[in-house]
This record gives sequence, structure tokens and C-alpha cells, in this order.
Amino acid sequence: MRLLGKLGTAALFAMLLFVPSMVFAQATINGTVKDTSGAVLPGVTVEVASPVLIEKVRTAVSDGNGRFQLVDLRPGAYTVTFTLTGFNTFKRDGVVLAGSAIATVDAELKVGSLEETITVTGEAPVVDTQSLTQQRVINAETVDALPSARNYFGIARMIPGTVGGGNDVGGSLIQDVGQSVRVHGSRNVDQRITINGINTMTLQAGGNIGGQTPDMGSAAEVTVDTTSLGADLPTGGVRVNFVPKDGGNKFTNSLFFSGTGSSLQGNNFTDELRAKGLAAPNKIIRSLDLNESLGGPIKKDKVWFWFSTRMNNVQNQAPVFANKNAFDPTKFLYEPDSTKPGILKGNQFNNSIRVTYQLNAKNKIAGTYKADKWCNCPSQMSATIAPESARDRRFPRLRQEHAEWTSPVTNKLLLEVVGMHLFERWGDMHLRSSTGSLTDAQEAIQPQMISVTEQSTGLVYRARGPVYNNTNVPSFAFRVGASYVTGSHAFKFGYNRTSGFLNEYLYQLNNGTSYRFNNGIPNQVTMRAVPYRAQTNLDADQGLYAQDRWTLNRLTLAGAIRWDGFSTSFPEQTMGAAPLVPNRNVSFPAEDNINWKDVTYRSGFSYDVFGNGKTAIKVAANKYLLGQTLNGLGRSPNPVLRTVTEVNRSWSDANGNYVPDCDLQTLTANGECGVVSNLLFGSNSLTGQSYSDDLLHGFNHRQSNWEFTSSIQHEILPRVAVDLGYFRRIWSNFQVTDNVLTTAADYTKFSYTAPSNALLPNGGGYTLGGFYDVNPAFAGRSQTLSMLDSEIGGGQKEHWNGVDINLNARLKNGANIQAGYSTGKTMTDNCSIVSKLPEVLLISANTGENRPAGQQSESFCHNEEPWLWQFKAFGTYTLPRVDVQISGTYRNVNNLSVLPVFTASNALLAANSTLGRVATGAPSINLQLAEPNTQFLDRRNELDLRFGKVLRAGRARAVASLDVFNALNNAASVTANQAYASYLNPTEILNA
Repeated sequence: MRLLGKLGTAALFAMLLFVPSMVFAQATINGTVKDTSGAVLPGVTVEVASPVLIEKVRTAVSDGNGRFQLVDLRPGAYTVTFTLTGFNTFKRDGVVLAGSAIATVDAELKVGSLEETITVTGEAPVVDTQSLTQQRVINAETVDALPSARNYFGIARMIPGTVGGGNDVGGSLIQDVGQSVRVHGSRNVDQRITINGINTMTLQAGGNIGGQTPDMGSAAEVTVDTTSLGADLPTGGVRVNFVPKDGGNKFTNSLFFSGTGSSLQGNNFTDELRAKGLAAPNKIIRSLDLNESLGGPIKKDKVWFWFSTRMNNVQNQAPVFANKNAFDPTKFLYEPDSTKPGILKGNQFNNSIRVTYQLNAKNKIAGTYKADKWCNCPSQMSATIAPESARDRRFPRLRQEHAEWTSPVTNKLLLEVVGMHLFERWGDMHLRSSTGSLTDAQEAIQPQMISVTEQSTGLVYRARGPVYNNTNVPSFAFRVGASYVTGSHAFKFGYNRTSGFLNEYLYQLNNGTSYRFNNGIPNQVTMRAVPYRAQTNLDADQGLYAQDRWTLNRLTLAGAIRWDGFSTSFPEQTMGAAPLVPNRNVSFPAEDNINWKDVTYRSGFSYDVFGNGKTAIKVAANKYLLGQTLNGLGRSPNPVLRTVTEVNRSWSDANGNYVPDCDLQTLTANGECGVVSNLLFGSNSLTGQSYSDDLLHGFNHRQSNWEFTSSIQHEILPRVAVDLGYFRRIWSNFQVTDNVLTTAADYTKFSYTAPSNALLPNGGGYTLGGFYDVNPAFAGRSQTLSMLDSEIGGGQKEHWNGVDINLNARLKNGANIQAGYSTGKTMTDNCSIVSKLPEVLLISANTGENRPAGQQSESFCHNEEPWLWQFKAFGTYTLPRVDVQISGTYRNVNNLSVLPVFTASNALLAANSTLGRVATGAPSINLQLAEPNTQFLDRRNELDLRFGKVLRAGRARAVASLDVFNALNNAASVTANQAYASYLNPTEILNA
């Protein structure tokens, strides 16, 4: 046992040296102290001082190699002072720190008196020769100077290499939950938003932050990490960290205000868009944004505060007209009123206060209280959702309490504890008169309205189609860390944990039904067993990690190892009666769900090629876990959610009265209604859906990815650096769903001849094989088992490869420019899975997993994207003498991939396919008629400009600006219809 213990210790030590790479949450100053002969000097006292430190000064002592390090320093300008008895004092001014950069400050001490001081003024390097993390830092001044929406995803999507981030043009859209941004083949759910390194994500969302949007007015800087991320969190996507302002010894005020209206907006609604079926463009009516911040001392050098408040009000015209027949229960058809476009409205209020208290020389505490409230009322109108079918998206209670304690116990040991409580109540709720969405009369009649979906156009009208929800999501998170820093090593050990629960209440105003028409003729009824409540507990999302950064002359080695545990469960739950299921009364006992244990790594090195800090080679290999909260597998096995709460049934409206003349509670065919799609509807039985033990439990069974990176960074001119990098990401542990009641032999394989259409590849008319339909003898036999791909022999693959070229320039004239060109492609392959389980093509078509609802051809089980490229740039510059500020952002990026989904009726199947029979149990089959990732919406070519005049009065400074967003007036489609009948018809375009 002792031998095993020694071997384990040795293995752990080796992994720490040669496995993962990790950076510290904030910046570092390090360097080497020598005398004039070049000999290293141990025992030199190094002090760093800055007004951003409430403790004023942090201290270190050089080690036997003459090296020193000070870690976790806040952003700002520092003075570094070196003292040693018998030598002169050496002082370095103007050391500017940002993000988690590592600034090297070397000193040469001469023999002399202590009274003699040599002062050198430096500047921030543009090449970081030690940190492996690819990071962009945007400070508060840059946030204020750039023309962009004041939110994290508006900033993150400007970073070269990132994709996603929504479609907001200059903050003109209704502010909703934060959008997700991806990079280098990562997933939306991998994104993490942190404040001082602690995760602030809601437990429910995968990759967006939920309703608690960070306030830019309270941030000293925002860092966006994209590559070689730290081991303090398990995921490997985009990581956005907000460093909050603490205040200072002087009172400081910051005010940001912007506004626009319809009279200031141009027009990009072209005849081509009209011809494609866009009834009306989305358009600004009003946009107002006020962000006020104030901070200063409560007691100088002891207690500081920073307060920030934000009010945002936006109104937009939606690309859809009001329905003349809205709120008339006797009329069932949509009749557009071209004089009344739909109006979207949003109001958001953020308030936060932070207090920082220096208890004594060794202990500092800080606390933040944040209270938000917002209502997008009404919201979710579009070309396919009529105004009366919108929703009130309300976040009536959002709270955040955040506390920190830090202690530099010695000049080598730093301790920290951070805790956070989040509470979020939100809902996609019904329209209300109290929110201004309806009149009192309309609200009173709303429960009588039954939603209708027009199949030929996809338009939903009369009422909201899906259910409403009212959700509570409280969570608790904390992290602890200990850093031991010597001149050459920076060890850090930490533990973090998050817990909480998700409580969902699902409801519908009417009796639980909605209708589907095709060209105004009823053909389907959807029945829902609502209301009901479901709760999922996050018992623990926890991680324990250790990391080291070791500097040997020009070489820096970085390594980390992380253990993760993730577990969820379901409490005892009861489902009571509902209008369509009056006899339902079922209880489910408490049960466990996920229980994963994983070990991941970070590893890499950075080498200062010439020893002058101007050229660095960096190589890293890192393993990450897929982002996971109470989404996906975290909640889908909940027994309440596995009951049959929604079914469809055919409806033949023989008498044309728009009422299904049948007994809806009789699930078999009767009257005008056919049999329901699942006879378990409303019963106490679970669906035939189960999950394998290996999928939900075990060691290293969570979906994960390896990221391999190599780059060279070089300062080509003073203050100008270029960075060339290659990136590769490989995914593993895929979820696969098998219908265990069928085999591959129980499906008929067929081909289909696509119609001739100029919008299809090569004009259509081609024959596409590899489609499947279950044999009639197996109709209705469905018992699915979700499992890991390795349980059926593996074989599913996903790889991403790409190259980035970035430019970073901070010129002496004050110009700050960042630009980058990126290209990359994804390869996916599940051919071995499809050959054994052809039903995965049908199941994915039904669930809409990352694709429009339609069956994909087996021919495309191996798919490679074309090389997708993007170019982004942003910069700021103030013209001297006249004090005119010019800034801008530019994005030329690839748009969404689209696929034509064709509804092949039984008549068309007989005429154009080799199926040789009608579809099993359905009047049609939806087929994707093109290879994925071959057709894309038009590129987005967006230029935003700002022209501002700097106004000064004493110490006060203001900038009055004119912003021009989408200056090129690009009219690219944000979304487009993918149903064949209206393929590529835009449903939303970029705001003019």
C-alpha cells in the first residue's frame, strides 16, 4: 500500500508538471532581479503599488534564482519598487495590467545608497510570453468608446474566431437572456459567464446566463478567454469574466446614455425581400439606455463602494401584422391588418452595489448585492407568430448576493473564499393587461381562444401554441482557493461547488387543446395534459483541481488536473387532474438521476524564442467536459417529464364549424377525430423512454472534448503583434437513442426524387437515397433507450480544425486596434451508428436535435463543412487637439446553415419514391432534400461607427457621440423558413 501511495504521488506530480495549463483569475507581475555583473540577487524586496488596491501595496521577495512573482492583481497601473540593503532602489512606473496577463518586470540593481532611486517608465507588452490562455481584454474605457450593445455577448462576438452571439444591432433589439457564443468547435452549453472567477450561470440554461445580465457600468474590465482555459471550471468554450469595480479613495461618477427612434433608422426593406414573402421588416420604434454608476470611499484606505444602476427600454416593430380576427372566439382564420404591425416591448432594470472592506493588512472582504427586474411584454412575435400568440416574458424577481474574502497570509501564500446566492423567477407567461400587452377586455376573453398553426406557412395565431411556464431557479455556489507562489512556481489548489433546484410550472389557459389547419382546413388537434409541475435538483456540480505554472528561464511549463462530480435527482412528485385528464392522480417517489465522476487535464508550454519578450511559441493539449446544468440529461429523465403530456390526433372537420366534434377524452377514433398518437396520454404510465446506466453514471462517461492548440506570437513593430494559431477539437461520449423494439431489418430503405426547384442544389430534380420508414408490422412500437455510442460499438465522431490570424496594435498616438481572420470546419460521422440503428435518423427528425424537423438521408451520415471564414476588427482613436473620438467595429461572418424540408405525402411517395407503399401510420414523411452545411443564408457584413466629441470641464470629461449601426445597411436574413413550400423566405432580417 505504501508503494502504491508513493507511485500515486509521483504520478500526480508528473501530471501537474506535464499535463494541464491554467492561468490565474487576475494578472501577474513577475521577473528576475540581477546586479550589474549579471548575477541573480536573492532576498530583494519587491513592492507593487497601485490606487486600484485598497491595501495599497503587495510585497514579494526574490528567491534563490533571483525570481519573484505576485499573482491575482487587479487591473490598473502599477509601480514596482525593488530594494536590497547595500544597493540602490530601482523603481518601474507605468506597468499596466489587464485580464490574466503576465507582465515581466526585470530589474538591475547597482551597489549604492538606499537614498538613490532609479526610475524607469515602462509600457504594457503586446506579447505575453508565459500565459497559454488566448484572452482578449476590454476595459471600461473601451466598452464606453466602442459602438456596441452594452452586454457580454455583444462584446464576445466581436472577438475574432467566435461565432454566435445573437442578432442585436446596436442594442436595438429587446434585451432577453444572454446569448451564447462559441469558438473553435465548442458548444453553446460550454460558455461560462463569471464574476471574479465564480460562475454566475443559471442552473436551467445551457450556455446563456439566464435573466441576470451583468451590468457594464459595474465592470472595471471584461475578459474573453477562448483557448487553453483554466482548470477552475470544467468547460472549454468561451469564458467571459467580469472584474467588478471596487471604488477608490476619490469619488468617481460614470454616466452612459443612448437613445434612438424610428426617425433615425434607415430602410433596407427591398423589393426582393417583399417578393420572398416578408410581409414587413423588423423595425425600431424606440430604444433608450441609461447606465449610471457612482463610487468612492466610505473611509479612505479602509472601505470603498461602487453603485450602478441601468434602465433599458426598447420597442420594436415585429415583421408580422395584427390579426383582424384576434380575440374573436367565433372566427378561426388569420386576416392580416396591414395598417397594424405587431409591437414588441421590453423594460429592464438593474441595480447593484459593491462594498470592499480592508479589515487589516492581511484580510480583505467584499460583497455585492444585485437586484434586477425585467419584462419583455409582449415578446416573441415574428413572421410566424401573430401578435395575439405572443407571450409576456417576465423576470419579476432576480437576486444575486456575492461575498469574497482574500488573505495574503504571507508573501508566498494567498487564500480566497468566494460565495454566491442566485435566485431567478421567470416565465413565458400569458399576455396581461397589467403589463400593457392587452386591454382588460382582451385578457378576459383570452382563455376562450384556441391556438391555430397554419401548416402551409407555419404561422401561429389566435393564442400561444405551446404551454406557458412559471419557473423558480435558486442556486448556491462557492469556491475556495489557495495559491503558493515562489519566484519560479505558482501553485494553486481549489475547490468549487454549485447546488440548487429547478421548479417548473407548466400551464395553458384553455382546455389544453390547439389546432392545426392546412390552407385554412382543419387537419389535426393537439391535446396537452396541463397544468403540472416538475422539479429537478442539482445535488452537486463540484470540482477539485491543482495546477502549477513553472518558469525556467525562457520556458514556462503549465499543468493542472481536475476532478469533477456532477449529480442530479428528483424529489417525490405528484401530478393531479387536468381538463383533458380529470382522473389523473399519480405520484412518483424520489429518485436519483445523473452521477458522473470525471478527471480532466490541462497541459502546455510557452517559450520566449529570443529572450527579449517579443516572440513566443505556445503549445497546449487540454481536456474539457461538456457544459451541463439542469438541461438535457440533467432533467429529461424526470418521471413527470416522461409521462405522455402531449399527443396529436387527426381531425376531419366534416361540417366546417372549426370545432372537433368528438369526445377528446376518448383516445381511440371517434366522431371527427382519429386515434391519439400515444394511448398512454394522461395515464400514470411513463413513456417507453429509458436511459442506460453507463449514460447517466460512471467514471469519464460525461461528454468531453480534447483541444489541441499551437501558436506563434510575434511583435512585428513596437506595440504591434501578430498571432498565428492552429486549433483542433475532438469530441467523445455521444448520446445515441435506440428503439429497442425494432432492428435494422424492420425498416424499409427508400429513395426519393426531389422536385425541380432553383433553390435546391443544382436546381433539384435529383434522386436522393438513404431514407427509412418503419415497416407497417411495427407501427406504434416505440420503446427507446438512450445510451453512450460506445455501448453499441462506438464509431460516432466530431472533429473541428481551424486557423486564426490575429493582430493587436496599441500605438503611441493612442490608437487601439484589434483584428483577426479565422477559418475552420467541422467533420461529423455517425455512419456506423446509422447502419445498426437506422431509427436514429427518424428520432432526430422528430426531436429536432440541431436540425430542422425532417429526416436526413443516410447518404450524409458523414458530413464535412466547407471552410467557413470570418473577419472581424474593432478599434478606437482620439484625434489630438480637436479631441474627436472615432471608433468602429466590423464583422464579416458566415450566416446560418439551412436545409429544405419537404413534406412528401403518400401520393407523392407513390409517384416519386421507391418506398412502394404508404408511410407507416402517417399521411406523409418530412424529408431533408439537401446535404447539411451546403446551403447558407447570405453573409452578414456589419459595420458600426461612432463619432464623438470629447468635452472637458476641470476633472470632468464627457463624450457626445453619434452612432451609426449597420452602416452598410446590410439586409441579411437573420432567420428564414426551411419548409420547402416557402424555402428561404426570410422571417427576420438585420435591423436597418
